[in-house]
Amino acid sequence: MKKTITNIIFIIYVVIAVFVTICLLSYNQFKVTEFGDYSLVIVTDDEMAPDFNKGDLIIVDKSQEVLPGDKAFFYDTYNRQIEIRLGEVNDLERVTETESTYTFDGDHKVSSEYVLGGENTASVIPVAGTILSVLESKWGFLFLIVLPVLLMFFHQITVVIADLRNSKDDKVEKNAEKKA
Repeated sequence: MKKTITNIIFIIYVVIAVFVTICLLSYNQFKVTEFGDYSLVIVTDDEMAPDFNKGDLIIVDKSQEVLPGDKAFFYDTYNRQIEIRLGEVNDLERVTETESTYTFDGDHKVSSEYVLGGENTASVIPVAGTILSVLESKWGFLFLIVLPVLLMFFHQITVVIADLRNSKDDKVEKNAEKKA
């Protein structure tokens, strides 16, 4: 029973560690995890309240087109501070077949490459954003990945050293038996 519980805990740890590592490897230039058309947005403040709360994890789908009147998530790069905002689309101007310009909240123009997706296609997981932000942080990664791997490495070194000592002791005993 104890071995089964230990194995389950180890499997859960490995799944979490692999997921966090994949999230970190899937960062875009704005440090937001992207999986294809899906972005994992972590709400870090109360700017999006009452629609979304601090600590929420929002999974935003970019595959569906955002139209005027819709609320959408976008990267706000004003003053070189990149923040994710939620705003209402007032106008949509097609520049090319693949490029559009959105006008948010009156006069704020944003290229379609900076639009994450509409609020109507987003899924929210409460509190998961706080947990993911801690795990993706430097300290979270240190304690989740680096430290356990280092401990396992040292454990394996001690096992190898103990096996070498036991092997040496066995040889000494066998030699002593042969002489006797």
